[in-house]
Amino acid sequence: MAGTHEGSAWGSVPRRTIVVGLADDAASWAALDWALARAAREGAAVRAVRAVPAGDPDGLTTGCSGGSDRLVVEVEDGALRRLAARAARAVGVRDAPPVSLSWSRGRGRDVLVAAAVGADAVVVGRPVHLGRTVRALLERVACPVTAVDPGDAPTEETAGGRNRHVVVGVDASAGPSGETEASLAEALRRTRDGDRVTVVAGFDPAPVRSDWPRGYRPTPTVDEQLRTVREATRALVDPAVERCRRAGADRGVTVDVIAWPEEPRRAVLGAARSLRADEVLVPRGGVWSPRALWRLVRTAPCAVTAVSAPLPVETPVTPTITPPRSAPARGDVAVSGAGAH
Repeated sequence: MAGTHEGSAWGSVPRRTIVVGLADDAASWAALDWALARAAREGAAVRAVRAVPAGDPDGLTTGCSGGSDRLVVEVEDGALRRLAARAARAVGVRDAPPVSLSWSRGRGRDVLVAAAVGADAVVVGRPVHLGRTVRALLERVACPVTAVDPGDAPTEETAGGRNRHVVVGVDASAGPSGETEASLAEALRRTRDGDRVTVVAGFDPAPVRSDWPRGYRPTPTVDEQLRTVREATRALVDPAVERCRRAGADRGVTVDVIAWPEEPRRAVLGAARSLRADEVLVPRGGVWSPRALWRLVRTAPCAVTAVSAPLPVETPVTPTITPPRSAPARGDVAVSGAGAH
């Protein structure tokens, strides 16, 4: 049984779909508000998913008021309609984003992992304790995963009254990577005029010594290391931004680059707090293992999104060594012509 509400048409362009895990707690309702505000900005559709315990004889979600399936559909569908309309007003758009609600039997993490197949993003509330659902999504879902705290829910001021500030964390020691570009592209794609994106390059500064022996080159100062890392990161970011702009992902967004003299995981957390960011985007992989992502989700002062790099395109492998026409006689050694002397 599912309740469905569809808003006004946005044209013939296929909508992006944002899946939201919905439970009866403040965090998941904040995640729904956050997803609706994002969908209103982007012209996306929201699909709210509830997990029904396998032992529930009525097929209803634990925590819902008693009654028939139809009553639950009417109550929750009406609530979704009102929330969608409020989100549209908050971000200053005319039409409310389409929103639907569905129920599926099973554990919450399994239901959301299945619902994420083919989706463009998954949004969940930040867990209070173990966070099995969030960790399962980080490990098993290909699309970006966002964890939202109840304090991150958009209001009239944060959603429409001021511009958003998004922090993108990168590992300065990793060099160019698909993960970094995917995070930057995701940040630019869902921002709009007046928003800011700050790329934070975290690195462990080399210790500075003042007693170097004669003839040895002194270690660069911390300021010199900051400048070097910032310039190197800017050299990687600028081409990626230009590619995103050509693809239509940028809407007049200001992109800054700062170097932060701490290891990448601490750097992005410190920058998010210092800059009062509205969202943090980091890649999955490298220093951002599932365990590191989970720690960031638990401690970040804002919503956290983990982005996967696109899968590499497989290319056929061309053999570079021609196999011998016949096997060598016993006792002989087969040596390629290039390596013979």
